[in-house]
Amino acid sequence: MTLRKTVNLMLKSSDRNPYTGMLSKKDNFIAAIELTKLCKDFADKGQTDEAMNLDSNHWQQTIDKLQSMQGAS
Repeated sequence: MTLRKTVNLMLKSSDRNPYTGMLSKKDNFIAAIELTKLCKDFADKGQTDEAMNLDSNHWQQTIDKLQSMQGAS
């Protein structure tokens, strides 16, 4: 999976709260970064299924990209 696809997936996967609905752009980035950190933690522990068969380095690049996008918005 490309970095762009992973970033888009994380943003799409965390864009709403089941109780309050759509998140603001700021809250969406915060949620996406937290979700990505969780996936990186799974990869660090060797839990490949939970990490979508992506390595820890890929997840770190995704975190870095999301944080740079968050700062730019």
